[in-house]
Amino acid sequence: MKAIVPYKIKGGKSRLSPFLSPSEREKLAEHMLDDVVSTLSGLEVSIVREEGLNAVLNKIIVNSTEPVLIIMPDLPLISVEHIQDIISSKEDVVISPGRGGGTNILFLRSPSTFRVDYHGASFLKHLQIAKDKGLLTRVYESFYASCDIDEVDDLAELIIHGLGKAAEYLRSIGVSLQIMSGRARVKR
Repeated sequence: MKAIVPYKIKGGKSRLSPFLSPSEREKLAEHMLDDVVSTLSGLEVSIVREEGLNAVLNKIIVNSTEPVLIIMPDLPLISVEHIQDIISSKEDVVISPGRGGGTNILFLRSPSTFRVDYHGASFLKHLQIAKDKGLLTRVYESFYASCDIDEVDDLAELIIHGLGKAAEYLRSIGVSLQIMSGRARVKR
């Protein structure tokens, strides 16, 4: 089985710019990638860095003869248990939605029969693609799998629940929690 992690090298995590500098965003992205890759230990991991996410991923999966797991690099709360649960599923396709309609994790038992369509509400698109192809599909619902770190408010979840390098990095640069109106928010 192969795991693919799409990773944007420069200019990523722009929605965190009100709170983190460009270099801090880049370091956080690197640490989140490290957290995700360490969770995938034991799997063959490829990190896709090219532009044109859909074209690159579809080029890879069309020729794949073994199952493929596509996981976004901004899921530092994901655990080995989540990955094992997803890849041990009997369905043809397992989709883990992100908040806001994206696809955070996509497991394809027979990848050459599928085409990805990321960006926008990709979760709904991927469900429709699987349905159109007659593929048995499971939606994998998990708070940690849905918790992609895109917005400033997401950083609070990372500080609260994170045990890896990404959470440690935020703490090292002075990011902490502040409770306002009963909600945890980040502060410096």
